[in-house]
Amino acid sequence: MLIAFASSDGLAIDSHFASAPKFEMYKFTGTEQGVIQTSLVVEDMAETEDRVDARVNMLKECVIVYCTQIGGPAAARLVQSGIHPLKVPEGTLITDELERMSKLLLSQKLPPWLKKKLDKGEA
Repeated sequence: MLIAFASSDGLAIDSHFASAPKFEMYKFTGTEQGVIQTSLVVEDMAETEDRVDARVNMLKECVIVYCTQIGGPAAARLVQSGIHPLKVPEGTLITDELERMSKLLLSQKLPPWLKKKLDKGEA
């Protein structure tokens, strides 16, 4: 399962989805996490008119995207693309959210949207 975090420093979730300077992307297997990509930076999209579409396209293989804030239209675009946006307080540590996800997957008490993705093999 691929998870992205809107982060400026690679340690904490501290950015709004549409203005995130970059995304830390982790492949989550339940036992092992590893950084896969951190290449979505503002300079890459200087010529792009629609920053939201550019980010959605970049994150299209993700199951979840964490951010501090996201507008309704951007959230709808993510959901339509099969990506679940999650808002967390600014400064939330990425490692803490990875640990929470690990515990959630092991608990067998998954939220319906995540259970559905896992059952379909999308995550």
